[in-house]
Amino acid sequence: MSAAGERVTARSDRLRLNALFAALGVGTGSFLPYAVVYFTWRGLSPTEAGLVVALMAGVGLLALPLWGLVADHALGTVTALRLSCVLAAAAGLALLVSGRFAPGIVVCAAVLAAASAPGEAFGNTLAIGTLRAEASRNYGNVRLWSSIGFAGAVAVSAVVLKHTNLALILIAYPAAMAVQLASTGGRRWPVAPAGPRLRLSDLRLTRSSRLLVLHGGALAFGVAMGASSTAGPLRLVSVGGGVTAVGAAAVLGALVEIPVMRMSGVLWHRLGAGKVFLLGGVAFAAPLACFAVFSNPVLLVGVSVLTGTGYALMYVGLVTAASSELPAGRQATGQALLQATMMGLGPLIGSSLGGFAYEHASPAVLFGAVAVVALAGAAVARVAAAHLPAHR
Repeated sequence: MSAAGERVTARSDRLRLNALFAALGVGTGSFLPYAVVYFTWRGLSPTEAGLVVALMAGVGLLALPLWGLVADHALGTVTALRLSCVLAAAAGLALLVSGRFAPGIVVCAAVLAAASAPGEAFGNTLAIGTLRAEASRNYGNVRLWSSIGFAGAVAVSAVVLKHTNLALILIAYPAAMAVQLASTGGRRWPVAPAGPRLRLSDLRLTRSSRLLVLHGGALAFGVAMGASSTAGPLRLVSVGGGVTAVGAAAVLGALVEIPVMRMSGVLWHRLGAGKVFLLGGVAFAAPLACFAVFSNPVLLVGVSVLTGTGYALMYVGLVTAASSELPAGRQATGQALLQATMMGLGPLIGSSLGGFAYEHASPAVLFGAVAVVALAGAAVARVAAAHLPAHR
């Protein structure tokens, strides 16, 4: 306990959280950056690949609230996370076996999306529950380990894939799920008391509807992320960068996330949430403008520094702001709904439009429009977080 009577997170709990988030990053980094390239390698067109990615986002959108309810009212967050790992590993192997059979790809990708959907939300729930009063200042220090795991997985995958083929990402993915499963072991995690189910009507009654406004910002930012994650890799391949450039951009962005997330708590307390959201929006939009204008793969990989900066500031800000509006007994469901908006519905819309626009619009129009959407999302989130002071 601190001198003021507030609970101080034990070092062992921080180490467990760090290991869990590193494992979450490894799971994401072993597949997500190469998903659209993998689907086109399996014979799908860019539009079809974008639609499959969008389908995965849509399935994740539907599955996330259900996982949240299961965690809050049935299995508990840790057990639900372990079940998710097992199911996701099995779905990844099934997707590998489906080969170039398009219906099989679609079905297995959907199952994979449903099974893996709650990973980030449950990790955030455990982090918020463990850090408690320290969350607004120290959540970023925990979340950065996901970026470390992500960067390591993408870097290793890029080197390996350069000398082999893309099928290996669906061998690495189940292994990553095994690591994630193992990271949930050890002594008992903090458990929040069960609360009543969180309904959409509850969101409307939240103080001045701030949570709904925050979800609006998360939705717009998710659209920008979905469109850029679909069109960006395709653009890098088309200008001669190949899968190596795709991996390098992902690694560079993730590496930059690490120090930015470490500083995010300090920035939050010194500048206030609103200014942090605006900084994140500008940083994320700037490299999209470069994708709209330039075609040098080295330059496009280099500007991923700003992509990682913007993502880190926006993601940490949205999770922390949402947690401040939710009671302890609803954190799993509330974080699941945030992930459903930011990483489900937003990417569903963005991936669908991104793949289509890549085939039918110029890079200037496509990436310019995505930059505007990212800025709009940051502005809306700023409005929702205006009541959070710079110093607490």
